[in-house]
Amino acid sequence: MEKKMFKKAGKVIASTMFASLLIFSQTTVSEAAVVSKKVETNPQIKILNNNVQVSGNVDPIVIDGTTYLPVRALSGVLNKIVTWDGRTKSIYISDTVAPNDLKNEISNLERFIKTKDASIANLETSVKTKDAKIVELENAIKTKDAKIAELEAQLLAKSKSTVSLKELDKQLNKDYGDWNGMEFEITLKGDEDDIEVEIEIDLDERSYYRDWYNLSSTKIERFINSIVDDIWEEYEDAEITGEVIDIDEDETLVTFSGNDGDLKRIRVYEEK
Repeated sequence: MEKKMFKKAGKVIASTMFASLLIFSQTTVSEAAVVSKKVETNPQIKILNNNVQVSGNVDPIVIDGTTYLPVRALSGVLNKIVTWDGRTKSIYISDTVAPNDLKNEISNLERFIKTKDASIANLETSVKTKDAKIVELENAIKTKDAKIAELEAQLLAKSKSTVSLKELDKQLNKDYGDWNGMEFEITLKGDEDDIEVEIEIDLDERSYYRDWYNLSSTKIERFINSIVDDIWEEYEDAEITGEVIDIDEDETLVTFSGNDGDLKRIRVYEEK
């Protein structure tokens, strides 16, 4: 009977992995005397951790009315590490994480989170600053665009002369009707895009014949350029064609043409 009891206790204790065999011994002067105790399992006993039932492969053990719980099964629930030293027949129970280490880790995590929060706040401030700068630049661009549109409108208004051709040829006759001791009659025809210039002189009058042909081509060209430049000052986009005519002989003395502010062709005819 005594041997049966020890076999049963040995089988149960080995399955629970307390640390090794669960041996209850009573020592006096020597370790030879062994006391037998009644060992039984009770599967009806429940183990609860914070009101949550803990399940395991080994049932609690009752020895002489005292309930013993499996250390290995409880170690996981209590966040402990259980180590069995067979040589010294010792069970070592230790924390999985040292409390101070855990506190340090939490403190480090909190500092890390604060650093990240500060970094996020700085980035958000930077984004707001850049957004404000973008809005400022967009407003500046709008202001510039409005100014450009205003200047373009002014240029367009200036390009459309308010002076009529009739008023202009009157002014030209005033400025160039008496040139180099000779009298000329200047007439403008056409519109703001195409202007014909007719400059008349009577070479039979006085000494105009001799005076005209004594002029150099360069001087005549400067005379024509001055007239055409005044026209382009009022009608800058106009294409100009014209001639100088001797009304006595109905003979062409000079032909010229140009556009875009440039007198591209001018021909002075020689004396026949």
